[in-house]
Amino acid sequence: MILKTQAATEIAQFLAHHPTPEQLVAFHPSSEVAERAYELIHTERDGSLTEEERKELESYLVIEYLMELVKLEAHRQLRPQAS
Repeated sequence: MILKTQAATEIAQFLAHHPTPEQLVAFHPSSEVAERAYELIHTERDGSLTEEERKELESYLVIEYLMELVKLEAHRQLRPQAS
């Protein structure tokens, strides 16, 4: 299950505006989201994640995976236009 995190909210708001393939490819999370994800990754490496933090990190990883798939599809859509 994906938690309602700042990352999920940012993605939902971004996608709700019907971005173009170019905008999808260029999308990056805010610095706050990136910093939180890195913080969770480092805490996980230290072995000191709480259960809630583990769930939050898993949500970030699922969101990142889905955005990678979206960006791959956007790249695919842009390829014929580049020819």
